[in-house]
Amino acid sequence: MPPAKTAPGAAGAKKRPHEAPTKGRKVFAGARQKVAKSQNQKTAAAAAGANGARGSGTGGQGRGGGGDDDDAGDGDDMFEGALDDLGDEGARRRPGDASGSESDEEVKETADEKRLRMAKSYLDKLRAEEDEAASGDDDDDEEDGDGDNTRNMDSHDRLANRLKNEAWQGSGRVRRELAHRLIQPAPEDEDEDEAQLDEEGDRAGVVWRGHRLAVTGLALTGDDTTAYSVSKDGAIIRWDVESGAKTKYPKTPAVVLDPTKGGGGPMAPPRCGAATLLCCAVSAERHLLCTAGTDKRIHVWDTRTMKHVQEFASHRGAITSLAIREGTGQMFSASTDRTLKVWSLDDMAYVDTLFGHQSDVLGVAPQRRERVVTVGRDRTCRFWKVAEDSQLIFRPNPGAGQLECCTFTSPDTWITGSDDGTVSLWSTTKKRAVMSWGGMHGFGGLGESAHGIVVPKFSTAEEAAGAAASRAAAQELCGVSAASAAAPPGVSNAGRWVNTVAAARGSDLCASGGGDGAIRLWRVSDEPGRQLMPLWCLPARGFVNALVVASSGRFVLAGMGQEPRTGRWARDASAKNGLLLHRLKLSD
Repeated sequence: MPPAKTAPGAAGAKKRPHEAPTKGRKVFAGARQKVAKSQNQKTAAAAAGANGARGSGTGGQGRGGGGDDDDAGDGDDMFEGALDDLGDEGARRRPGDASGSESDEEVKETADEKRLRMAKSYLDKLRAEEDEAASGDDDDDEEDGDGDNTRNMDSHDRLANRLKNEAWQGSGRVRRELAHRLIQPAPEDEDEDEAQLDEEGDRAGVVWRGHRLAVTGLALTGDDTTAYSVSKDGAIIRWDVESGAKTKYPKTPAVVLDPTKGGGGPMAPPRCGAATLLCCAVSAERHLLCTAGTDKRIHVWDTRTMKHVQEFASHRGAITSLAIREGTGQMFSASTDRTLKVWSLDDMAYVDTLFGHQSDVLGVAPQRRERVVTVGRDRTCRFWKVAEDSQLIFRPNPGAGQLECCTFTSPDTWITGSDDGTVSLWSTTKKRAVMSWGGMHGFGGLGESAHGIVVPKFSTAEEAAGAAASRAAAQELCGVSAASAAAPPGVSNAGRWVNTVAAARGSDLCASGGGDGAIRLWRVSDEPGRQLMPLWCLPARGFVNALVVASSGRFVLAGMGQEPRTGRWARDASAKNGLLLHRLKLSD
């Protein structure tokens, strides 16, 4: 049977085996892409195709209406080939385009071109700074014949070293040495310093009032200018660190159970005390503030409008700690339901749940990589590798206290605080603590009273006596007696608990706080036998439930309360609920 002929007027598909299929092809950044044709060009191409069809005789008429489309397509291919010969400028500005006069304004650079332009401008800025800083050092070199070459090489080396140091510090590979630059205030000049600070209007050493009950959570932005605090009364306050001005957020909306959305049963909030907030975290890049507490919910706020934007429900117990991984939208939450959950603030969604703890999880601290450390009431410290879904378990020495808090000091080391006043330094290379100072938070040490400090190996009794003396001096300034090892009335043994630890981002300066009336400063180093050394103490009357250290090392901000963060086991009636700011002096 002979093959059927195509009827006149039917569209015939013209096969071109030399052309690769376009469906599914990837377009890479910087590649030349097909430029959309204007209406005038489409009309001209159609007219050219029609003229070609009429001039081709009967063969062209045999293809019917499909001939116009095929010839128009041939014209398009020829036109695109001409664009390739013309180059990028020809592709961007076509002759006869109606918008040709405005093509310069409509040209859009590729991602690679934008990256290259920004890198060049940044390097030019750094070169100008380096040349200006080194202009005085190159005066002698100009007298020699190779002065210009020497100056250029020195500038290039300084620029390379600066870029390398900035990259290492940003990734956390290098510690900035701030601890040795701290200037300890002299005891005899305390009155003069306070009078001078009061005259200048500085709020250092003074509690900022705003919360009715104990402050339980504190978060500081990356630029050290704004702080956020939450308390047991459910209040959320934004503070300006420089002036102390405060702005109150609206009250957290009550949880409404919807059977169609879940959140009931074990995830339902308690009938009493659901308004208590226990923790907060801030992401300044995304303008988001996250708060959580006993209602088993994570509330997300917009820091620009102070409006409630999202609510996460997945935990079956009170949420005790929140942390956002630096530079990302990944958030971690710890809870009394013995789980650690992962959230995405970019997608506003739940991601994963990490199991392992056998009791309440009390603290969580992330780092730049997908590494998280947690502590819980099962007397374990766990180092999580989130991407690999694995964990390393670390345990304190037998007879040691329960771990209460943690924070990273470097990508592979972190410090923890225990309920017996012990502060320890841990590393991923050892299952036990690298260095522990026992009884650093407590009472006594003045006169003949025992200070109760247990020094680690390679430390001397003189160092323990000096640590006890600095603690006693801070306690005397805030009205806590150090003449007896017994706790003040109402405080009981809870005053020895290390409720919080903090570290200045990317530096060797750390701090710890309890309920003994003192905030202790620490120095972290890589020197064997001296990896964790105490500096001195700052006065703080009451329970230090939250603590942050500025990345610049210029101040320490503490969330104070009359009661501990997670309960009412003790009460210091002489303390004040609010924020306590201590400004630190650094040498040049």
